[in-house]
Amino acid sequence: MITNSMKSSIEAQTYNIILGNALDRHLLKDETIDLTITSPPYNVGIEYNSNNDNISYDDYLNFSKKWLSNVLAWTKPTGRLCLN
Repeated sequence: MITNSMKSSIEAQTYNIILGNALDRHLLKDETIDLTITSPPYNVGIEYNSNNDNISYDDYLNFSKKWLSNVLAWTKPTGRLCLN
């Protein structure tokens, strides 16, 4: 429940929601993100329109390393990653 005192605090802040590809290293500047919420492909054969979810284990590890490295670089030292 949001109280009136919380509401004024929330309204005073600016939030940006970014929809992009975490594999694109140049998408964001380093240490600019407070919170990343993501649910990446898990390589279990789900049919996505934009991603092959049935790749070799080594390719999947390379994919995961790349996007996680990017998220780490973009995240502020005090930031958080929520991974579903």
